[in-house]
Amino acid sequence: MIIKFFRIGAFSVLFFSLFSLFSLLAFAQNNSGADILTLRNGDSYNGTVAHEYFSIETEYGLVKIPYLAMAKLQLGNKNQNDMIETQQGELLVGKLLDKEFTLLRVLGPALPIAKEDILDIDFTTRASRHRFKNARDSIETEDGMRFFGQIAENSFILKNSQSIRLINREDIHIIDIASLDDGQELLTQVTLNNGQVFTGHLNLEVIKMKNRFGQKLNLPLGKISTLALSVNHNFKQANFHYRRHLQPENIIIDFLTDDTPGPEMLILRGGSFVRGQKQGDRDELPGPTKPGPFAIGIYEISFAQYDKFCEETNRKKPDDGEFGRGNRPVINVSWKDAKAYTEWLSRKTRKTYRLPSDAEWEYATRGGTATRYWWGEELLPGKANCAGCGSIWDGEKTAPVGRFRPNPYGLHDTAGNVFEWVEDCFHNDFLKAPLNGTPYVIPGCGQRVIRGGAWSFPPNEVRSANRWRDIPSRHSDDTGFRVVRELD
Repeated sequence: MIIKFFRIGAFSVLFFSLFSLFSLLAFAQNNSGADILTLRNGDSYNGTVAHEYFSIETEYGLVKIPYLAMAKLQLGNKNQNDMIETQQGELLVGKLLDKEFTLLRVLGPALPIAKEDILDIDFTTRASRHRFKNARDSIETEDGMRFFGQIAENSFILKNSQSIRLINREDIHIIDIASLDDGQELLTQVTLNNGQVFTGHLNLEVIKMKNRFGQKLNLPLGKISTLALSVNHNFKQANFHYRRHLQPENIIIDFLTDDTPGPEMLILRGGSFVRGQKQGDRDELPGPTKPGPFAIGIYEISFAQYDKFCEETNRKKPDDGEFGRGNRPVINVSWKDAKAYTEWLSRKTRKTYRLPSDAEWEYATRGGTATRYWWGEELLPGKANCAGCGSIWDGEKTAPVGRFRPNPYGLHDTAGNVFEWVEDCFHNDFLKAPLNGTPYVIPGCGQRVIRGGAWSFPPNEVRSANRWRDIPSRHSDDTGFRVVRELD
């Protein structure tokens, strides 16, 4: 370990002493713990990081994060970027400009430590009278960064072949941007507060934002994935899922053994319903079933979640088909891969996770409806991602998870985006299917059911009753999965 000491002037000594006293008092009085600083050699120290601001140079501009807003600092190797996550959920990637840090300890001397010796710092939550500026808007970039603040534009002009629309920001719920043809074409999808969806092209090249800490950023339109306007952020927790309309008591988030959150799960009570569709294929002929209570993923499992599993188990990461990773649904995973993920997640959370049964999946997808699609009998534009569903990703690639309005239960992307593996062996009818909603499984079955349709399939395949099948070892760029958690 290399610990570098540095010289400071008289004025700096006075400031440093005052800051040290404040930090030590905060540390002594704080019940939630201390900052944890881990070195690259494996050593860890607890205390208070005496640093007022953390400066990170991103490709969109310089951002300075106050100490009291910090949640996580992860330092990359020489050729890797550094990462900062704030208490409110911002995620910034770039080069940290600070070179040295001092850790104040109650039962030991202060430790000045060089940046290059640090692996990461986990910051405790500290009580403070200071209230950072409310995050009116949110921007997520294609490379996974999140910025909270205020977007400068008060209105947007959306052009398409039929019209030119001037849309006021007060009327907008969310703006999605898809980069197609290697970035040569940018398509925009605007969802209004009343649920209307319009697609076209914005007459902007750069979005200007002033973040919560007062810095001005310029984000090229081609780098942006989502703009959420008039976001109500909660300062007690990272809450940037601006589409959510669910009661907190219906949501389960289990934490892994490393204290990182697992998938967001929605509790469903189960109950009797008729699955299938009279006008569908033979394997969709209606049949009664009654699944019991269970919790199911609000979103499809993302690349970010699956990549973490691969890193911890030394598995090869699946190819993303050049669609992008991060918050996009994982693809190119087989049924066996999906099963392995649920087993790993069960070990990491000490809860029972698994793939949904065919009956559970359809019960969750319908959201209490009995129509062709969860939103009704007819196809409506902007409800899903498929080849002909009217979204900006149609027939081109997957959309990031959660880009469409949820079904009546609050679940996203149950129609389209990617097919989802379920537990059941494929069978041509429901005659032998268990009436209690558990999976239909026979030893050595050669095909497993996939559900929900995909970005590359026509609208008829995203119906709630539609069933496909595939061999358990096969993977493709249109198939992923979501998970179920058994209730205690």
